[in-house]
Formats: sequence, structure tokens, C-alpha cells
Amino acid sequence: MFDQTMLLLAEGAGASPLGGLLPFILMIGVFYFLVLRPMKKQEDQRKTRLAELKRGDRVVMTGGLLGRISRVEDDIVILEIADKVKVRVLKKDVADFEEAALAAASKDRGIKSDKDKSEKDKDKPEKSADPGTDDGAKDDASRKAG
Repeated sequence: MFDQTMLLLAEGAGASPLGGLLPFILMIGVFYFLVLRPMKKQEDQRKTRLAELKRGDRVVMTGGLLGRISRVEDDIVILEIADKVKVRVLKKDVADFEEAALAAASKDRGIKSDKDKSEKDKDKPEKSADPGTDDGAKDDASRKAG
């Protein structure tokens, strides 16, 4: 019996040490390509946008504050948030340009932009201005009668 137990233990010890390590390495590789690499690419694009900031650009801060850049210094941006109301903010806190941020926000909520709305309205036939054909007038008349 002792010989059979030793034989079974010896067979199990012959497995490759990479057998248990290979799935772990594959998980790290998948994590890198699905999470870390896109985040790095996005951060590089953001740094490029921050380097291009200039006077007159309309931006959105990370807290949601909207404003127009009055002056750009090394790491500080003077942001005009209303007439004659200027605040000093760190350049790193600028999230995005206003137009891009608003487009992304409306896309996330499923709201079409003004351009999409105007194209959709062109396809629709216009309602008649005649009050006799207005559905609202018919509804009002039926409410009064009944």
C-alpha cells in the first residue's frame, strides 16, 4: 500500500510548473489589452488637448463648470464663467472642450443633436395652421360636450 501511494505522488509531481502559471499570464494579457491600453491611449489624447488650450476656447471643468478661457499660464488657466467673473483653475482640471462634452452627454442620454433634429424635421410634413383641422380643438369640443 505504501508503494502505491508513493507511485501516485510521484506521478503528480511530474506536472510542469508553467501549467498553473499560464492561465494567470493570459488573464494579465487580456486585462492589459482590454483595460490598461485603452486608458493609456485616452490619457494621451487628453494631454494633447490640454497642450492645445488657447484663449477663447470654451471648456468644461471636471466638476461640470462651463466657461471660456481668458488666459493660459504654465499649469493654470484663467476661466471666465460669467461677465467679469474669472476664476483660476488648474489646467489638469479641464475635462474637455464644451462642444465635445455636450455632444457626448447628449449621446449618452439618447438625445439627438440640433443638426439631427433639423434633418428629421425636414422629412416630416408640416401640420396645418387651420384651426378647424386641429386635433386639439376637437378634443376641447368633445370635453365641453360630454
